[in-house]
Amino acid sequence: MTPFAHRGLAIVLLALCAGCARETYRPKPLEPEATQRAYESRTLSAPEVRDYFAAQGQDTAAWPPAQWTLPMLTLAAVRLHPEIELARARAQVTSKEKHTSTTPVPYTVTARPEFDGKSEGDLPWGLGVLVGVTLDIGNKRGIRTEQLARLEDAAQLEIAVASWRVRSRLRRHFVELHAATRTLEALDAEHVERERLVALMTKRAAVGYASRADVSTLNVRLAESALARARAAVRRDQALAALAEAVGVPLAELERARLDFGALERPIEPPAAASVRRVALVNRIDLRRKLADYAAAEAAVKLEVARQYPDLTLVPGYFWDADQSLWSISFLGLLPPSARAKALIAEAEARRTVEEKAFGALQATVIAESSAAASRYQRAFDAHRAAQAQIDAAKADAARVAKQFDRGNADRVELAQSRLDAATIARTATVAMLELQQGLSALEDAVQRPLDNPDLATTPAASSSAPAATAIDPALIDND
Repeated sequence: MTPFAHRGLAIVLLALCAGCARETYRPKPLEPEATQRAYESRTLSAPEVRDYFAAQGQDTAAWPPAQWTLPMLTLAAVRLHPEIELARARAQVTSKEKHTSTTPVPYTVTARPEFDGKSEGDLPWGLGVLVGVTLDIGNKRGIRTEQLARLEDAAQLEIAVASWRVRSRLRRHFVELHAATRTLEALDAEHVERERLVALMTKRAAVGYASRADVSTLNVRLAESALARARAAVRRDQALAALAEAVGVPLAELERARLDFGALERPIEPPAAASVRRVALVNRIDLRRKLADYAAAEAAVKLEVARQYPDLTLVPGYFWDADQSLWSISFLGLLPPSARAKALIAEAEARRTVEEKAFGALQATVIAESSAAASRYQRAFDAHRAAQAQIDAAKADAARVAKQFDRGNADRVELAQSRLDAATIARTATVAMLELQQGLSALEDAVQRPLDNPDLATTPAASSSAPAATAIDPALIDND
């Protein structure tokens, strides 16, 4: 070989070595026992939860908080819940795919050793090397990167969609827990008054001032009250377990936490139906996700159009034979059939049409859901106001009977009956409170936006395409 041939082969070998992968396989077996232990060790006061609170602008000077409100539990769920962690992992996959599309394209290296047994005097061996370099005709890589960027937008929005699903479940179970707790407290008070009334009527029946039938009826009501208390306790335990799942912590952790339900006692004035529809159409995260899906489908059509151009590979080569150096250059082209290219374009356009129709269908659903939710909340708000008026009237009546009792104008039976009526009405009003909060949850789900968050008082601008910003912080939609 000539010195020039030696240098050429050395360059080829160095290129081959440079192109070889240097990553090694790192096994990561899944251990169910380890994941179970990790879940059972989760706490609301964990350092990562505190750091997440601080990153969201929350005051963490006194940590952990003395009481956990719904917004606090929501932030903890955004940081801890496995469903959101899964959405983040899927978004990472899409991000890696987009990064992969921007890395250098692979090239081929073909070695061609040849043996000529009939050669006379010369070396019988020859060596050739061909290097294939792909040429991007039609900017296919750029369009593919654009498509992956739109898919990354959709994946980032899926984090927000998952965050809202978790927040919606959390609020629903938070409300159910509060309602079950209030119902149990009202039943306890009602049971105490029933026991007192039964004792008084039993004494009257013993001296002939009341019938045994009246006492028997009161005992039946007392037994029913005891059964209702047991059922209310079960519902409270179930609501607490569901709330722990919604936050993403073990039940024992939530049993130790002190919960603040004060915000549920302050009903929000019903917004106008037209305002609800407008906010829903410009704020729904799933609508924005559909816009991102449509943008990805649009990029897919553009990609199939670009794929009509042939895939060309530049193949420079070097061959050494009998002390002769031969250089060559050739082109390798993959020509797509015209009929297949048209079929692939038509298929991509059909998928784009599907995404267009899916957006229209979801938009119609959003309009219907927002109108129905606004009407439901208005009716629940009116019913809750009427229930509160009944409670006030029952309390006033009980106070009036108590004053009459103090003056000797009412007996103990009348006093116990007035207190029992007040406790019964308070339990009935709890149902109205539950329906009010359920209506508010449905209204917030219709617009996918907390209605009592002052930071979200402004309505985001409407957009007809996929959002440009992909770094969606799920806590921003949950921090109410």
